[in-house]
Amino acid sequence: MVYLYSVLCCLFLFPYLGWRGGQALGDRARRLYWGLLATIFVLFFLCLATHRLFQADWMSAVMNGMVYIFFSTLYVAAAVFLINGLRRLDARYWGCYGRLGQRQQRGLKQGLFAALVLLFFGLMIVGHHNVRYPQVVHRRLVLSRLTPAGAEPRQRMRLVFFSDLHIGEAMTPDYVGRAVDLILAQRPDVILSGGDFIDHLSEYAYDPRVMKLMRRLNAGAPSGAYYVLGNHEYRADTMANIRYVAETGATLLRDSTALIVSPRGDSLRLIGRDDAVNEERRPLESFFSGTPSSLPTILMEHTPKSIDSLSLYPMDLMLCGHTHGGQIWPGQLLVWARVGMASGLRREGERELYISQGIGSAGATYRIGTRSEIVVYDLWW
Repeated sequence: MVYLYSVLCCLFLFPYLGWRGGQALGDRARRLYWGLLATIFVLFFLCLATHRLFQADWMSAVMNGMVYIFFSTLYVAAAVFLINGLRRLDARYWGCYGRLGQRQQRGLKQGLFAALVLLFFGLMIVGHHNVRYPQVVHRRLVLSRLTPAGAEPRQRMRLVFFSDLHIGEAMTPDYVGRAVDLILAQRPDVILSGGDFIDHLSEYAYDPRVMKLMRRLNAGAPSGAYYVLGNHEYRADTMANIRYVAETGATLLRDSTALIVSPRGDSLRLIGRDDAVNEERRPLESFFSGTPSSLPTILMEHTPKSIDSLSLYPMDLMLCGHTHGGQIWPGQLLVWARVGMASGLRREGERELYISQGIGSAGATYRIGTRSEIVVYDLWW
C-alpha cells in the first residue's frame, strides 16, 4: 500500500509544492522544476503498475527510491505549510516581510527554497542511514532469584534478539547479508527472532541468495535459532512462511516452549507465543504453573499486547517487536499512545521487558527519529 500512497502523494502534493516553489524561481527554472515533478510522477505511476512483474534488485532500488521521495516530500510539505502559516501570522501581526524590499523578498524566497531542497535530500540520507547501519544494544541481566545470596553468578547465556527483518522488496539480499553478519559477529549462544521476518510475499524470502544467508544465520548459534510469527507472516503465503523457518534450519515456536541448553551446559526455558492476529492463540496464563521455574524463563512474542502482564507471571524477560519504535517521526507518539511505550526497556523489579525497534523496516529502508537495531542479552545466574 505504501507504493500507492507514494503515487497519491505526488498527485496531491506535487502541484502545491510546484506552485509554492515556483514562486521563488525565475521562468526558466520554474519550467524545469515543474518538468522534474511531472517526470517523477510519471515514473512513480509506471513503477507502481509494473513492479510486480520484475522481481529484481534494480526494481527494489527504484521502489525504495519512490518511498524515500514520498516520506521526504511529506516532511517538506509540512515545512512549507509551517512557513506559510508563519507568513500569515507575520502579515497580520508583525509586518516584517512587508517591510523588506522586493529584492530582499525574492532573496528570502530563494533561500527558503534552497533550505527545503537541502532538507529533502538530507532526510533521504538520514532515513537511509538509520536503517542500513543498525545499532547493537547490549544488556546484562543478573537473575537474582536464581543466584544464591552473596554469591557471584556463574551461569551465563548470550541471546541475540532481532525482530522485523521484513524480507521483501525493500529488504534485499544485500541488506539481509549485512544483518546476518552483524548478528553472527555478536557470537550468540542462541538466536531469537521476534516475528515479521518476512514482509509480505514469501517469494522474496525464498530467493536462493536469501535462503543461503538465513541458513548461515540459523546455523551460527550453537544452541539454535528460535522464531515466532508476526502479523506480517499472516498477511499472505502463511503456510509458506511457516515452512520457511524449518527450511532455513530454525525452530518455530507457536504457543509452545523450548528448553535451550548452552555449550557450557546452562539451560533456560523459552516460551514462544503466536501473534495476536491469531485470535485462538493460547492464553498467557496457560504457560505458567504459578510456581516460578528453577530455570531462567523468557517470553517472546511479536506484538506487545501482553506487556502489562510482566509482573503477573513468573518470567524473567519478555522480548517483543512489531512497533519499529514508530519508524518515522511522529510515529513514536502514535505507538506510545496505543501501547504505552514505543520501544526500549521497561523494568519491573528484577524483571525486564524489551521492545525492539527492529532490524529492518516496513515499506522502505527509511527511518526518521528511530534506528534499526539488534539486542544482545547476557543472562547471568
